[in-house]
Amino acid sequence: MSEAVVLPEGQDAFRLNEVCKLASVQPYMLRFWGTEFPALEALKSGTGQRLYSRGQVELILEIRQLLFDEGLTIAGARKRIGPRAEADLQLAVEEAEEPPKPKVTTSSARRKKGAKKAAEVDKGEPEHVQRLLSTLRDVREEIGAILSELDPS
Repeated sequence: MSEAVVLPEGQDAFRLNEVCKLASVQPYMLRFWGTEFPALEALKSGTGQRLYSRGQVELILEIRQLLFDEGLTIAGARKRIGPRAEADLQLAVEEAEEPPKPKVTTSSARRKKGAKKAAEVDKGEPEHVQRLLSTLRDVREEIGAILSELDPS
């Protein structure tokens, strides 16, 4: 893969199959690299599909070049990339826009209540923590509503 791969302009999220085509690797290889390079751990969409950020795709292309073109081992590629570069990418991934939320069938009253709860999240926390807390509260509400429907007492 001596020629440079150009990523599509304006696309910030890439599905597993798109990344495989760009990097000319098989899906199992990307999943394995995700275990060896923590910054490559993909987010999952609401349908369970792996999503990679633009920065992750660039790192995947760099790892592919190191492993296949330069003949380095995983450990050698990890040293070449360096823990700082990987940590910077991990931070960028965490701060990136959240993946699409899974579609959940709820009543409009529950949706309104969930939106109100999301607004009550502590504003002192970083944005990605606020989103996570909001999602967890929504899930807790959904579970409570389902349990109350199942238990008529």
